[in-house]
Amino acid sequence: MYQYVLFDLDGTLTDPKEGICKSVQYALHAQNIEEPDLDKLEPFIGPPLMAGFQEFYGMDENRAKEAVAKFRERFETVGLYENELYPGMEEFLAGLQEKGIRLAVASSKPREFVERILKHFGIDRYFEVVVGSEKDGRKVEKTDVIREALAKLFKLPEEKIISIDVSKYGEGKGEQDREEAEKKAKRIIPIDDILMVGDRKFDILGAHTFLLDGAGVSYGYAPEGELEAAGADYITDNLEELWRIITGEDIRDRYGRTRALQKSLQILSPVVYDFLLSFVILFLLKWGLDVMLKGPLGKFGGWFEMNSKQMAVYFDAFATALCALVFAGIYKREKYHPISRIVRRRNQKRLVRAAVPLAGVSMCLALFLNSLFAFLRLFSLSAAYEGVADIQYSVSMLFGLLNYGLIKPVEEELVFRGLVYGRMRKYFSAVISIPVSALLFGAYHGNLVQLVYAFIMGCFLAYAFEKYKSLKASLLVHSGANLIVYVTSSLQGINQLVFTKAGIIISGLLMVLFFFLLIKENVPKRK
Repeated sequence: MYQYVLFDLDGTLTDPKEGICKSVQYALHAQNIEEPDLDKLEPFIGPPLMAGFQEFYGMDENRAKEAVAKFRERFETVGLYENELYPGMEEFLAGLQEKGIRLAVASSKPREFVERILKHFGIDRYFEVVVGSEKDGRKVEKTDVIREALAKLFKLPEEKIISIDVSKYGEGKGEQDREEAEKKAKRIIPIDDILMVGDRKFDILGAHTFLLDGAGVSYGYAPEGELEAAGADYITDNLEELWRIITGEDIRDRYGRTRALQKSLQILSPVVYDFLLSFVILFLLKWGLDVMLKGPLGKFGGWFEMNSKQMAVYFDAFATALCALVFAGIYKREKYHPISRIVRRRNQKRLVRAAVPLAGVSMCLALFLNSLFAFLRLFSLSAAYEGVADIQYSVSMLFGLLNYGLIKPVEEELVFRGLVYGRMRKYFSAVISIPVSALLFGAYHGNLVQLVYAFIMGCFLAYAFEKYKSLKASLLVHSGANLIVYVTSSLQGINQLVFTKAGIIISGLLMVLFFFLLIKENVPKRK
């Protein structure tokens, strides 16, 4: 547990993109440089402005000073308040303060702006010390503001704060000098109890200059790989993990007092509601049909009796679609919301890159399991499964693909991954939540064969949901698996080719190949 935490401001406590980028845009326009894409100006968030204009637009010192002046012309009046506090940040800071952790702000932004922004969001009361740069160009470097923040926290002259040149150690270099510096520093301030939290390399390198640990928040504006290259001691994209880093406590400990019965009811209630709502809708549909058959549709009674299986599928699809609409509204209120647009953008990119191997694994896994079950003659052991399969394949392939490739997966993903798994993760780790939610998913299907199959698939569905923080990921897996099985099972010629020993081997090998590609896609690429 850290006793003192220094926070950067931009990209760490608040999302300043609109205000900073539009003010940079304004400053560039004054120098006849047009940049309509605000996303391209994100690198200005974090480092000193002078350095940004010089590095990104090749300005000399005088032009950079002029650009900074124009930037502030807009920023002081408008841009300062084009800013957003990250969701949950105030509660997070209040929780740290309640635990007796002393908080400070160390920002490269001018101190006057920092104080006005903190006051604007009502979070100034959580910080014992607030330090920023000076408008006249003094203390613009991160090391300068961290030094001042430490001096004020511990009521020491700034020259007493020990620092080192971080470029002189690492990879076996200067370790002895570093150890000596650590011994001296520990006699002055408790460096092991202090953490610097920021979103850019300047925060991490600044922390290491004073022999402090540095936590990089990747929900901010660091380019991909920057925090890793800077040697961040921790990297996280959410406040729950940052809480654990600072306090040593798991965020789920906050729910520790919830009774087991209350937890169970909350987790299982979506499944119960799904059963009840489906039952009511199907009952009303059947009752309505019975009424119509006794009246205006009486002459069609024979046709409905002959097509009872198909009608069962149509009614079930209608009930499923209505249930999906209901649960979509509930999930919208409860779903995981990334803390920032940066995390959302990153997750979407990761999912796009992994879409093909993710779908490949799911489809091959589904074929492998069905081929294996067919080879072992497990399907014939369950009369309940054979009854379900007989009804499922009674409709046209086009409707079957729509129902089992889209309608069913959407509803089941909303219930089992979106709500059941999502609620379970409030109380338990992924290691527990994945198999337990998968077991519930298997039991939901009502027969032993599908229980085993749905449990295995459910584990992979929950993994995809957990890994990519999106219902789109588990829906891709679910739809892909259902579609490939429905097509191969419906077409007799393909069925006889796939559900054989050769089919088991080929689908198994392809599954391993796609899984390897998926793992490879998830391995961070070194620069």
